[in-house]
Amino acid sequence: MITYYTDGSASPNPGPGGFAVIKNGQPYMIGGEPSGEITTNIRMEGLAIKTALTDADGAECQIYTDSEFWINVITKWAPSWAANGWKKKGGEIKNLDIVQDVYPLYVKSDATLTWVRGHEGDEGNEMADEWANNARQRKATLPEKLMAAVPMTLEQHVHAHLRAGQTMQLATLHDGAPRVCTVYYVPSKDDAAVYWFSEPERVHSINIISNPRVAAAIAVKNDMPVIGLQCTGVAEVVTDITQIEYVTSEYSAKYKGQAKNYLKQFSAGAHKHSLYKMTIQSLDVFDELHYPNESPVKFR
Repeated sequence: MITYYTDGSASPNPGPGGFAVIKNGQPYMIGGEPSGEITTNIRMEGLAIKTALTDADGAECQIYTDSEFWINVITKWAPSWAANGWKKKGGEIKNLDIVQDVYPLYVKSDATLTWVRGHEGDEGNEMADEWANNARQRKATLPEKLMAAVPMTLEQHVHAHLRAGQTMQLATLHDGAPRVCTVYYVPSKDDAAVYWFSEPERVHSINIISNPRVAAAIAVKNDMPVIGLQCTGVAEVVTDITQIEYVTSEYSAKYKGQAKNYLKQFSAGAHKHSLYKMTIQSLDVFDELHYPNESPVKFR
């Protein structure tokens, strides 16, 4: 089955717009309306779904979109509008040209439309949003194929999952019993470790000093189909300036400026938090979207 993620962008709204289609985890098609005369986010989201349905050409597919509006249009409202000669009570049908194209495509398709919450760490949605903005900036017009969409490797999925997640449930041993806390993390460049900041006085920080063996769970996508990671490893306090500089930059970019002054504070001996690192020894991938019959998949 083909998997699509779609999204649209207009800036200002209305204004020049672009849309993107992600196919099987890869940026696949972009397009847009650079003139911006009638272009809105909603209009671009509709064109993205239309493009995915056209590409599927009747093949079984799953289309993920953060536009609940377009799912309602296509699956609930368009049937009655079509039956009434493309009219509705209470006013005009906005973006009628797209509705009249996308509804027949859906009727003839073997597609399932699924809503995902936008900007909540879903890697497919985030990728579609990024490429929709890219399409707008490039002033894309007619749907343009970017590349052949080929399935991502397990290594590529792990790389993307580690960057899509935000909070990590960290398990340490306290008096011989497991104890769990939540931390914000960033991965290393090579995906061999994860980093987080914490106060040395916290229980899990103290536990790491006495027993560095830890485990962690990262929820990348909470709704069905689920995506997450589980790993075990060894934790330590990081004092290496090169690593601190890397983590500070990554952490600040991911969490809206948090920890941006940590390196300066660390160098001055004025930091209240320590930087911790877990070197990953084992990692299992729970990915019911890309590996529905295999999860969990052992990566390391």
